[in-house]
Amino acid sequence: MPEAQDAYSEPEEWSSATGPMGVRETSGVQVRIGPRERERERRERRRKGRRSGLVAAGVLALAGLVTAGLVLTPGSGDEGATEAAPAAGERAPGGAAKLPPAGAPITVGTADGSRYRIAAVTSGISDGVVTASRSTPPSGTAFPYIEYILANPSGGRVLLDFPGDVFVRRDLVTPAARGRCMPQAGVPESLCTPPTDSQVVRRLAGGALVAGEGGDKYLPPGSAYLVRATVGVPVDRGVRRSDMALYVWKQLYMADRLAEQAPFPKGK
Repeated sequence: MPEAQDAYSEPEEWSSATGPMGVRETSGVQVRIGPRERERERRERRRKGRRSGLVAAGVLALAGLVTAGLVLTPGSGDEGATEAAPAAGERAPGGAAKLPPAGAPITVGTADGSRYRIAAVTSGISDGVVTASRSTPPSGTAFPYIEYILANPSGGRVLLDFPGDVFVRRDLVTPAARGRCMPQAGVPESLCTPPTDSQVVRRLAGGALVAGEGGDKYLPPGSAYLVRATVGVPVDRGVRRSDMALYVWKQLYMADRLAEQAPFPKGK
């Protein structure tokens, strides 16, 4: 009650009963009191007001601690939970499809915030026509390929792109095509990357590709696809998995970092 109301000749008297925290109930009875009584009443109100404020602050602080305990305690509501929560902005591949065995994944991103997770699955050779070269391989050669999982771990859609590139042993590339097989920083000197043609083989998890403007396609959040990256120059058909590797090296994804390998699964 403002002190200006104390000048009134008939102020309301507050009862000793209290209601909810911070609220006092009044009996509705009015009495006349003198200046001394009014001063004493003001002091009493200030003292009780400070005490009520301290109690309110204590209750709020206790409530905050309880809330924090419920939020921060590991495994709240899930006894025995040991898995760590996904990193901020990260999503696991959705859907019920089982992903094929793959090596340890690597995650790369672009300056505009797009993120891609890549994991090598298998390798092989193709004797057929490669889209990029429109030619068949000479006798004794083939077009090797690597298949890998391309996933979108972010919370938004990302442009369908193919960060992974195939590297092969340089001495296995036909002499006429070695000039098109380039070394890259961070990759062993014995390996080089020729032109490759990358295509989506099938969807593994999550939503289907989303069509965009100009023929662009986008990976939905949490989706994963199997991609085949096929070398566009002829290589000795005796090439083995140990002669090949999958790297991400383009500056678009790596900025100022060296090339990073996505290894094959062990024992596969």
